[in-house]
Amino acid sequence: MSVEEEKWRLFVAVALPEPVKNQLHAWCLERRKDWKFRKWVHPADYHITLQFLGDTPVTQVQALLDGLREAASEARPFRLEAAGVGAFGRPDQPRVLWCGVDGDVDALRHLHSRVIAVNSRLGYVPEERPYAPHITLARKFSEGEKLREPLANKGLSFGDWTNDTIMLYRTRVTVSPMYEVVGIVSMRK
Repeated sequence: MSVEEEKWRLFVAVALPEPVKNQLHAWCLERRKDWKFRKWVHPADYHITLQFLGDTPVTQVQALLDGLREAASEARPFRLEAAGVGAFGRPDQPRVLWCGVDGDVDALRHLHSRVIAVNSRLGYVPEERPYAPHITLARKFSEGEKLREPLANKGLSFGDWTNDTIMLYRTRVTVSPMYEVVGIVSMRK
């Protein structure tokens, strides 16, 4: 396959700093034995998705990075916090276990809107469902199992940080960790 034909599975995201990843991972390790998810996310792969792009020609990467620079030029660094946990799906058999996002969520939503706008000019279609920023921790609760312990959100914080970058990631499903940084775009200070 030539470079012109090669495609990468890409997404745009906000990265988490190592101390936050470490706290999330420690919390997950304490629950792995009792919470029967088939797929726990590697701590290096924790992130907050801004936009999933899907299979993208490698030749499109530079145009994506240029668009992300434009989106970043209209944003300033903002504070985020990894706080609370929840699940998508039935409470006793969730599909996805996630950590919530607090802090300046309005700034995060604005950045999401800017990323969607610049990428739409390149033909990427935004999701129809409303933007729900979160950090995926685990997927695919085991069939026949029940989540015995309720998800407790009160006062649960894994740390905060100031986000000043937009990340372009490539998904490589055959390796772990599975997300590879393709580009880093800094926001104006």
